Amino acid sequence: MPKAARSQEDIELMREKILDVAITIISEHGYKYFSMRKLASRLGMSATTIYNYYSSKDELYLMMLTKGFDMLYSRLLDIYGSHEDPLERFREMIRAYAAFGIEKAHYYNIMFTSDAPKYRDYIGTDIEPVAYFEKQTALRLVDIASRGMEELARMNPGIDPLDTRYAAIKLWSFLHGIIALSNSRVLQEVDDHPDRIIDRIVEDIVRLFVPEALKAQNRENSDACRQIKTR
Repeated sequence: MPKAARSQEDIELMREKILDVAITIISEHGYKYFSMRKLASRLGMSATTIYNYYSSKDELYLMMLTKGFDMLYSRLLDIYGSHEDPLERFREMIRAYAAFGIEKAHYYNIMFTSDAPKYRDYIGTDIEPVAYFEKQTALRLVDIASRGMEELARMNPGIDPLDTRYAAIKLWSFLHGIIALSNSRVLQEVDDHPDRIIDRIVEDIVRLFVPEALKAQNRENSDACRQIKTR
């Protein structure tokens, strides 16, 4: 009697399981030492079975990246749409990025720190369309960060409205540094309260990028407090 066809839901669940295990292996051993055979062994199935869900190691890797970038973008987009004040939106997006990098360290390391193939490595290959889709998903992060910077530039003379993409990349480099220190556990070795350090760094970043906007917000808060006291 032939086996019943698997439902689309079952197929997607298995694809997710394969992705999650693959991410763990790459995080432990690096992309260079990742293989479909190791993945199959960890999953308790044959490599041939995995090829029923992913056509190649490269497709599997690119789907890991796409999923990671999509998760991070979704977090930032939710914040972007739920805060009207550009300064508060900026602050919360920074916090969300740092939180993602630490909470989803396996994904973050593959997305930003692993020495693995990039889109340019796939140009001219059969997998180029999948790589291009992954790249476009990743670039949405730069776009939403640039949009936030453009809004801040309107209220802060320290940011050049024509150079917001550079400002976004500069911000990215600062955040990447503290996330790398946390994920490598170096930060925990040099300070007993890493969460406090990260919170302070977030505020320092805000002061660095939008000092005038922050001063204006502090003045408004002070005026509001004085008004309350005089009532």
